[in-house]
Amino acid sequence: MPLLLLLTFFYPGFQPELSLELNNIQESKGSIYIAVYNKSDDFLNYDRIFVRKVVPVSQSGSMQVSLGALAQGSYAVSCYHDVNGNGKLDSDWMGIPSEPYCFSNNARPKFRAPRWSEAVFQYPASGLKMSLKMEKW
Repeated sequence: MPLLLLLTFFYPGFQPELSLELNNIQESKGSIYIAVYNKSDDFLNYDRIFVRKVVPVSQSGSMQVSLGALAQGSYAVSCYHDVNGNGKLDSDWMGIPSEPYCFSNNARPKFRAPRWSEAVFQYPASGLKMSLKMEKW
């Protein structure tokens, strides 16, 4: 904690933040939709996203995304790469996603969406950098 106070003194613009490193981006087009949830009952409910961000993709590989400062607490993140630009996560006739996606903790259950308990993480007052791997099902 003293180091954080010291950094704040020397770098008055320093703000702890949630930073995502999104890896394994296969196509350099479309946008990545990011959702942060702060309650288990709201997890994966589009109408109850706590923080949302849409980031255009201009290159394959990896990208850094800042989601700003959050209050200390429990959160979960979901992301998908809308490759074709239609504003939604496309899926096949069985409901299996056909575009890349990821969740916090790199939760990847098969045949169902992850549970809050699989994706939840603790966000500290000092901020957090998380590495997530975009994958297709």
